[in-house]
Amino acid sequence: MISFPAVDIRDDVRPDNLMEVLGTLEKPLIFKGLVAGWPAVARTRRSPAELIDYLKACDIGKPAETFRQAPGGDGKYFYGEDSTRFNFQRAAIPLKLTLDRLQALIGLPGAERIYIQSAALKDYMPRFKTENPLDIPGAEPRIWIGTPAVTQTHFDINYNLVCMVAGRKRFVLFPPDQAKNMYIGPLEATISGVPTSMASLEKPDFDAHPRFREALAAATVAELEPGDALYIPYMWWHHVSSTDDLNVQVNYWWNTVGAEMGAPMLVLMLAMLGLRDLPSDQNKAWKAMFDHLVFSDDAGKHLAPEIRGILGDMGAEQRLDIRRAIGRNLQD
Repeated sequence: MISFPAVDIRDDVRPDNLMEVLGTLEKPLIFKGLVAGWPAVARTRRSPAELIDYLKACDIGKPAETFRQAPGGDGKYFYGEDSTRFNFQRAAIPLKLTLDRLQALIGLPGAERIYIQSAALKDYMPRFKTENPLDIPGAEPRIWIGTPAVTQTHFDINYNLVCMVAGRKRFVLFPPDQAKNMYIGPLEATISGVPTSMASLEKPDFDAHPRFREALAAATVAELEPGDALYIPYMWWHHVSSTDDLNVQVNYWWNTVGAEMGAPMLVLMLAMLGLRDLPSDQNKAWKAMFDHLVFSDDAGKHLAPEIRGILGDMGAEQRLDIRRAIGRNLQD
């Protein structure tokens, strides 16, 4: 196993001052014992069976999206050999049935792999949300439940706080500037809605992915146990692995910009559509324009505020007007 520098740890942060600390962070950070007082974590410490019984008691009966691999699978939910299909099946299954199956699989080597991914607590387990609170404005808690699993390296277009309830997880994290070294997979057919790295962390192939060495040199690692939380900054890549028979986490995704800003991933795809395949001289000219007008903060400062228009500070309604105009243009 490759070794990496460890993510910093703080053990002095509690739920009542968490947001104050989060607002200052630029790198991943472990909050040791942040949610150790949750009733769900207390049940975990007594036994996996008691936690599963508690989860069943919180369930309101709505089927949840569930990933499954047949017995003998490695628990890595990824593409198949030809990268046109996935190596798992997904279906909406009643939560209680999955929890019963998970309980039956504990201690069985080579058993099938099961993973409930990103189920919003308000829709599936409102009692759990009420009894295990953490106040992060704008964030809706989601629960993840499964057998040993590997989630391939990916990023989220949000800030993320991961709270461990049961089991232990290992996160290997890469900063956003390593995107060029991650060998990004298909954008149209993603595993969970966001791009995934095609480079293997378990068995790196440096012939196929030579720049991945540079990414590994920039990586850090976080090891979590029940009660711990991990802050993952916006668009940091992360590879997640768990080895315990039962793994449960709750995560919080949030953003600090309004919905009028639109979806950055669609903006990226639009730029790829209109700019990437231009002749080289045109491509370079537009790159210079993007660097100046999009990625610098002084593009319109030479103009008086009243005539800056889109070169100045944009209001919410102005942003919506621009999005409507772009939408009309794309229909031509």
